[in-house]
Amino acid sequence: MKGLEISFRDIEHSDAIEFQIREKAQKLTSMYEEITGIRAVVGLPHNHSQKGHVAHVSLEVGMPGETVAITHDQHDNHERENMYVALRDAFDKAQRKVGKIHKKRIDTKRRVH
Repeated sequence: MKGLEISFRDIEHSDAIEFQIREKAQKLTSMYEEITGIRAVVGLPHNHSQKGHVAHVSLEVGMPGETVAITHDQHDNHERENMYVALRDAFDKAQRKVGKIHKKRIDTKRRVH
């Protein structure tokens, strides 16, 4: 996996969560070779509401000429404390965004030739 950086904030390091991130990042980079790197930040920020902690995942996916930023909080989700659900949703969102950019780049290349 090229250029993967993982940070944990307000949560202890978890080998299981890191494994999940590495697995999802590998899948994403295998789908889109133009990805130059991924930075993942996960945490359970301190939250003063009565809802408890909210799983937070942010991703930065580097591509030539741009960075795709994804921030995913589980605010209104009943599974809001489940980091695995937050990771899945964030990487799904990243895949959709990167896929749109990839498709635009392919279409642009086709029009030029």
